[in-house]
Amino acid sequence: MDAHDWHLQATTPTPQWPEVASLVEYQRLPAAEQARYSATLAAAMNAAVVVSQPMAAACRVLDDIVTTNLQRPPGAMQMIAVIAPFSSGKSTLIKEWGHPLYRAAIGEQVRSGRPTWSPEPGVTADWCPVVYVTLMSSSSIKEVNAQILSFLGYPPEGLARTTTTRVLLAFRMHGVRVVILDDANMLRLNSAQGRAVLDYIKFLNTELGERSNGTVILVGALPEVSAILEDPQIRARLTTLRLGPLNIATLEERAAWQELLRSAEERPLAYLPGAAPGMFVNRLAQHVWRRTQGYVGEVAKLVAGSVMDAFRTGRNVITSDDLDAVVLSERSIDGQLHASAAVKKARK
Repeated sequence: MDAHDWHLQATTPTPQWPEVASLVEYQRLPAAEQARYSATLAAAMNAAVVVSQPMAAACRVLDDIVTTNLQRPPGAMQMIAVIAPFSSGKSTLIKEWGHPLYRAAIGEQVRSGRPTWSPEPGVTADWCPVVYVTLMSSSSIKEVNAQILSFLGYPPEGLARTTTTRVLLAFRMHGVRVVILDDANMLRLNSAQGRAVLDYIKFLNTELGERSNGTVILVGALPEVSAILEDPQIRARLTTLRLGPLNIATLEERAAWQELLRSAEERPLAYLPGAAPGMFVNRLAQHVWRRTQGYVGEVAKLVAGSVMDAFRTGRNVITSDDLDAVVLSERSIDGQLHASAAVKKARK
């Protein structure tokens, strides 16, 4: 991804939901219009992002820290680490949060194909307030620099010291305020270069803070025992946001789970006019958890898939068998098998 890709993602409207039609109205449509209506509805459902209460709380913290950093004197700023297991939706969340931040920063230029600004009198440059890069395996300083430079449209080649200087100049030239390093677990920390990479992260944070009161955000499946999270100097300026799948062991957890399902089902169920309100919350909550193990992205797929199948076949009721017919990830299948094995073992 580069700055142009990020701009397109942030400014492209999400698919519009069609007007709700009753089953009779839908069946009266010509076949071509039925197909068009169904495709429009499917696009809207599949594009919908489901956000849990912990995710929403994380977004509020992200907003608060970025805003506070902008108000502080220049210097090393508060950093943020968003950590969660693989496939927990952290990358989706950081984009869901970052895109509105980007749109607000560029203002009226949201309609421009290429936002520009003037970093100094007589100079016009691309305006890139948010840098988002996904790190490659075992990324060193040089490789992190290369990806940042590529995002901003610069040649990535050069020695680490040289490319670091170019990165800092590019930050100033393009008005960078937020740097998101996704898949931070890919940083090369378990080798002789590990110490240098940690020092580079601290240096990047300080220099971005000096230039624009900017914020460095690390996103990844970082283990609790991680060189980044344990480094004393990083910890002194680090706020860690821990996310993950939702559990249903306690009353509080079950309440949060039901709230997630209520949010996920609210709009899709409107397209099954005869469906009982709260179908997923009241009747299918436990089975949805069994299929998804609380992973928010899987919940979104399961609700969209089962509702679309019911819509296409003219049904107003969704059963556990309908949920089982929706194809989810291999991780979900592994989780179901593990949970079933645990239940069988407990019964012996």
